[in-house]
Amino acid sequence: MIILICGFTASGKSYASRFVAKKLNYKMIHTSDVLRQILENKVVDISNTQMNTGWYEKSEIDLKRKKNTSIDKKLDQYLLKLIDTKDDLVLDSWTLPYLSKKGVKIWLDADLAERAKRAALRGDFSYNESVRLTKKKDDFSKKHFKELYGFTLGKDLNKFDLVLDTNNLSIPEVENAVLNFIKKKN
Repeated sequence: MIILICGFTASGKSYASRFVAKKLNYKMIHTSDVLRQILENKVVDISNTQMNTGWYEKSEIDLKRKKNTSIDKKLDQYLLKLIDTKDDLVLDSWTLPYLSKKGVKIWLDADLAERAKRAALRGDFSYNESVRLTKKKDDFSKKHFKELYGFTLGKDLNKFDLVLDTNNLSIPEVENAVLNFIKKKN
């Protein structure tokens, strides 16, 4: 089974993905780490990808991605090939649920204020700075993927098997809700 977990920054994607992968004994792919490897011109190694701990928000990656759309296309082509040739994977991806017909697709939703609070904790910056950075990343991503692929991230939710509001849920509550849903689908 392929499991694709999507949502805006700090919605809970990485925690839920890691938890589900561990419980099901699946391979976890943090796609932001694959993106980082591509940007650093490294040979992509998915053996131990790492979740975003704030490096993305502190970088100027969106400027690079805006100037060079081949970065995203290379990432997505790699990931699409991966899910076509492997099984028992969990990926935290913004694009795969929209680009592929494969997989159980889950959208984790949370409002900007909650996500900024979470991002500030992991990124070690102030709440106000986190609001600014998170909104900037959201706005860029919505526009970028609309121009690149024609979908509106966070709007076109009919592609998802589950849409879960994580605003008032703890990390374990999100993890267990996602896992229980997947077990019912399996």
